Amino acid sequence: MSLCRLDDIEDGKGKVVPPGPDGLLIVRRGEHAFAWRNSCPHAHLPLGLPDGRVLVHGGSQIVCPVHGASFDVVTGTCTGGPAAGESLTPVAVEVVAGEIRLKQG
Repeated sequence: MSLCRLDDIEDGKGKVVPPGPDGLLIVRRGEHAFAWRNSCPHAHLPLGLPDGRVLVHGGSQIVCPVHGASFDVVTGTCTGGPAAGESLTPVAVEVVAGEIRLKQG
């Protein structure tokens, strides 16, 4: 299932697809995409902003807009803030012919 095109996300940035609390948080790093459930493990609130944008610092840290917890884009591990010791829930995706798709099996 295609989620969006890789080119729809600026390198080093992220977005929620589709926008909203039930969408997937996707961050692009070069030709790779990393996806997570749109939920901070600290307070279980959405990581994405209401318009679908995601706060990504330096292209490597997803930042929770509510309490400031930060998470490594590649591993999902908390690197600072109130979610210490916790990680984001990964969603397996792959880039095929320029499209970000849910990974099958």
